[in-house]
Amino acid sequence: MKKLFLDLSGGDNPASEICEGAFSALSKTPDLFVSFVGPSKDYEGVAEKHADLKDRFDFIPSESVLTNKDNPMLAAKPGASFSMSVALESLSKCDQPSAVVSVGNTGALVITSVIKIGLETGNKRPVLAALLPYGTEERVCLVDCGSTLEPTPEEMLDFGRLGASLMESRGINNPKVALLNVGREDCKGTDNLVSAFKLLKESGLNFIGNIEPDDLLTGEADVAVSTGLVGNALLKGNESAGTLVADAIRNGLKERLSGESLKAALEVLDEAKCLYQYNEYGGAVILGIRKHVVKAHGKADSNTIESCIFQAIKSI
Repeated sequence: MKKLFLDLSGGDNPASEICEGAFSALSKTPDLFVSFVGPSKDYEGVAEKHADLKDRFDFIPSESVLTNKDNPMLAAKPGASFSMSVALESLSKCDQPSAVVSVGNTGALVITSVIKIGLETGNKRPVLAALLPYGTEERVCLVDCGSTLEPTPEEMLDFGRLGASLMESRGINNPKVALLNVGREDCKGTDNLVSAFKLLKESGLNFIGNIEPDDLLTGEADVAVSTGLVGNALLKGNESAGTLVADAIRNGLKERLSGESLKAALEVLDEAKCLYQYNEYGGAVILGIRKHVVKAHGKADSNTIESCIFQAIKSI
């Protein structure tokens, strides 16, 4: 049995929406057990509707909620009672295959994961990685996507190694690693990026050099190393652009087509739109720590949570 600790607090949507995603995952995964962590008022009403699954979930009460305005370090303090803190503490003590999914404060999740779970041997700091789809099954690992805004060249080298390891675990042999930059030439970018290029080139990784943002979703690289600032902006910009283009196409189709032709065209559009929707392709993985933690989008709905849970349990 695989165990998932689900942090119910800190997202934009009601916790009941988060719960529904977990119950959907439970109904499709016989070997999954979910522990819901958060305020009881956000949980009880939803749980009553899923009594048929009562043997495969429980509840860990935690009435304290950490917001995005709070100091992230508060969640990492000994004895902290925030739902995120309790979920990660529970994960650290769990002996069976297990993971945490959280919609909460990103900085707090990364910091608290390191303090309560610990770094893998040889790693100096964790990093957030997003697996971005560019085809039916294909993924590119964008690392960092928001945990370290201005990493050092040495840290970016570590990001490349962690990203490559993740893609190898997904069955990609000798993954191609690239540095996300403003141009392909070796001398492009800030001093840190130039230095990171040199380190990656000498690392023994299958480093293919710089790529620009328009190359990210072409399959040229399996791993794209970035600063957290650029990676996070690129991730959110990609989501926004995909939605805007899809909506424009939808409106145009409705003006020009009708009946079965319109229905078929919209079905194809919806399939393509999934490539850009955070609610469909899961969350960001914290790499470099000893257990599995997935950061769901702050706007996560039930579909997002279900995707994140499948993503998390696939790795354990």
